[in-house]
Amino acid sequence: MSYRPPRRALTALLPAAALLLAGCSGGGAVNVAAPTPSGSAAGQCGALVKALPGTLLGQRSRAVSPASTTTAAWGDPAITLRCGVGTPGALDPASGEYDPNLAHHDAQDVNGVCWLIGQTQGGGYRFTTIVQKTYVEVNVPASYAGQQSPLGGLASAVLANDPADPARAQFNCI
Repeated sequence: MSYRPPRRALTALLPAAALLLAGCSGGGAVNVAAPTPSGSAAGQCGALVKALPGTLLGQRSRAVSPASTTTAAWGDPAITLRCGVGTPGALDPASGEYDPNLAHHDAQDVNGVCWLIGQTQGGGYRFTTIVQKTYVEVNVPASYAGQQSPLGGLASAVLANDPADPARAQFNCI
């Protein structure tokens, strides 16, 4: 004879289970354009994404769409990470933003990772690594303004999985 919990107990547990699952989903998958790096950059990105923290700024990680080994997201609105992006405009001679000495751009060292700082159209911020071998971009929506930076929570994963490129050591981050 097997034990079956009373129907009332199961009915009471269903809303709790639904809330738990909703908390894990963070509002569903986030659309993030996935870069397609090749060679060693693809491997570095895959390792980096696997090593990322499950929470960032107190926000849980979320699924991304399309599913990719080069992207990640946390919270709602989503903080997004893309690994293997192209050269930032400030460092690209073909760009109108080209500024090889970063005289007109801000860069900051956060726990050993040098990030180029830019604003997005929505008033948020875009941070891009500029010394690592593979460019990693983090987009932070404006609604997080005034909060702690998420970059400190990402530094150890970046340093462990995306080594510095000696050819880019000339950038001075403050």
